[in-house]
Amino acid sequence: MGRLADEDSAARRRRRLPGAANTADFSEALARGLSVLAVFNGERRRLTQADLARELGLSRATVRRAVLTLEHLGYLVADGRTYGLSPGVLRLADAYLTSNPVSAVTQPVCERIRTRVDEACSVAVLDGADAVVVARAVPRRLAAVGSGIGYRTPAAVSSLGRVLLAHLSPGERSACLGTEAAASLDHDALDRVREDGYAYVAHDIEAGAHSIAVPLHRWDDRVTAALHVGCSLERISPQAMHDEVLPLLREAAGELRGQLI
Repeated sequence: MGRLADEDSAARRRRRLPGAANTADFSEALARGLSVLAVFNGERRRLTQADLARELGLSRATVRRAVLTLEHLGYLVADGRTYGLSPGVLRLADAYLTSNPVSAVTQPVCERIRTRVDEACSVAVLDGADAVVVARAVPRRLAAVGSGIGYRTPAAVSSLGRVLLAHLSPGERSACLGTEAAASLDHDALDRVREDGYAYVAHDIEAGAHSIAVPLHRWDDRVTAALHVGCSLERISPQAMHDEVLPLLREAAGELRGQLI
């Protein structure tokens, strides 16, 4: 075997896994297969092998093996020269949602708060630089398509994300967001969120909208998720959001503390 190029050698060294004996414990094939699935989204629903190779910076031969394997396993479906995600990928999401106590325990709470305030109520957990919704209830008048379970919002600007980031150390924030992004955070503001026990933001993800979120502590006091209500400024005023919605969220968070493990 020829000697690895310097950049390839450095990349291999970075793949050492925590607790693993050496870099050989990292599965390149598995990582490439998962990266293929991750390329698809609402704007990239159908892609050719060439499209995938270009997006991932991999050779067409490498992408072809990954794509054909994923098709065989039922995660991709072909339509002519293009591929799209199949319903089979939902098995992965279902496994997480049914095995994750946060989703199972908080879904009824979201539905109860939705009924009380007639607005969308969500629970999210931190996944890298994003807050990811794992439980959600919306009023009948709202379409849930595109913003339901699995929906991601940038943690640095959303109320859900700010609550979660506020309960991390500076080092943990850097690990989630990256050193450069973490350096641009207003850490004093996050410290105030932690002290206040909630985060309120307006016009964060969508102009004319606002939301308020509280942390969800598990039995040992560690914050594992965040609970929030979001709506347009026209439907609930900022004052009512603080005076009426925030107490509901805090009450629910207190009830959930003993149920989250």
